[in-house]
Amino acid sequence: MSFAIVFRILLAALYALEFPRDHGSHPDAPVEWWYYTGHLSDRAGKAYGFQLTFFRVRELHLAHFAWTDVARKRFSYEEKTHLALPGIAGSSVGQLDVSNEDWSARAGPGGVHVVAASGRSGELALTLTAVKPPVAHGDAGLSRKGPGAREYSRYVSITRMRARGTVKRGGRTDALTGTAWFDHEWSPGVLPAGVRGWDWFALQLDDGSEVMLYRMRGRDGKATPFSAGTLVPAKGAATAIRWSDVRLTETKTWRSPRSGATYPAGWRVVVPSIGLDVAITPLLADQELDTAASTGVVYWEGACSVGGTRGGRPIAGRAYVELTGYKSRDVPGLAE
Repeated sequence: MSFAIVFRILLAALYALEFPRDHGSHPDAPVEWWYYTGHLSDRAGKAYGFQLTFFRVRELHLAHFAWTDVARKRFSYEEKTHLALPGIAGSSVGQLDVSNEDWSARAGPGGVHVVAASGRSGELALTLTAVKPPVAHGDAGLSRKGPGAREYSRYVSITRMRARGTVKRGGRTDALTGTAWFDHEWSPGVLPAGVRGWDWFALQLDDGSEVMLYRMRGRDGKATPFSAGTLVPAKGAATAIRWSDVRLTETKTWRSPRSGATYPAGWRVVVPSIGLDVAITPLLADQELDTAASTGVVYWEGACSVGGTRGGRPIAGRAYVELTGYKSRDVPGLAE
């Protein structure tokens, strides 16, 4: 048996994940975050996107909530910052239970995720039911971000969840349905030297599969060797995607009138090993967050559409894309 095989076996045993325990907090990790993104529609067929993120940086709890109203071409976001205090902000060990004031994500009956947030866009309440089991990215959930001993995260996703709930706005309550994606990472919080930021893509395709890709960008804008991805098929086990098999081309740009940052605003993604050739298009150009009151990071996180081919056949889908480091090196609050 080769050393590489032995190493992977030992690594899997050392970092064995267990659920629902590992949906909970990991206080031994300096930095942790729970990420929900999704695409929703109301009974009239109007489309929305949402992002709800909870961060824990040691004893400091931060949160972001963003809402994309596609029909009205409006994007809004809120942010919160609190020390860990009973009844104010916190996260529980052993099960999903994270909150920041009236925003929360908790485990419900049968393992569903119950999430809630409110802001200028209204009061959002969703029940999210996993369609697939959790996916551990990288080596048994250990996702390398750089060569250093602390340049990694433990990274787990539920790549497809059925979403049902409501949004209350102006005295009116609208029923919502759709799909969501859940990411959970915990790490030492060290951004590798020479890395300016990252581009993250979460694709939900209409053949029942999902694709996660992340590009760690060096100062020259090119992918570092620690960029990677994962294919989650409609049925069966997830498989790793090597960045050497990914061709990512930016097809358009958008310049923020507020921050002055210029972001990619369209992509072509080709992954020959899985027969994927798609275009990713933002549903709104302006989905930028300037979180000076919490994480101190300017970034773009937005709802997108997907269209192209898989195995030579037409395919469509939805995506969320996150872009950091286009205004300044990210993430200053989370790195050494």
